[in-house]
Amino acid sequence: MENASKALIIAGAILLSILIIGLGMMIYTQAEGIASGDQIKSQEIQTRNRQFTQYDGVQSGTTVRQIISSIASYNIATAEDSSQFVTVIAGDASEVTSNEADDDVTAAAFNSANVNPKRSTIKAGKNYKVSFGYDATTGYVIAVGFVEVTTN
Repeated sequence: MENASKALIIAGAILLSILIIGLGMMIYTQAEGIASGDQIKSQEIQTRNRQFTQYDGVQSGTTVRQIISSIASYNIATAEDSSQFVTVIAGDASEVTSNEADDDVTAAAFNSANVNPKRSTIKAGKNYKVSFGYDATTGYVIAVGFVEVTTN
């Protein structure tokens, strides 16, 4: 009886040590992914894009004007890096895959040429389908497009 009891204790200890080793390996592989920055980069992309992509789909003209105003503010806030500027397109933006901003252009000039003129074409009583263009290398939103939707 004593031998059987000791055998069960030893078997339990072996199972417990295997469990601890497995848990350690799981923690190690998760920490390895975080150390490489994959998960952090993905979360950074999602956080940056969320300010734009929350308006995906059909929106009112007033909402589209607000989106364009927030894009102009965003471009000014990221003025030191023209590769992060977001363009506004009167059309489908899903085909845009690269930012065409010149490194020497200022945010105010970029907004005056690419963002602000589109705002005046939006009519408050209409509905628009909002679409997005993503940078092929970074995954960031670089273009927001709008197309008027006719209602029957």
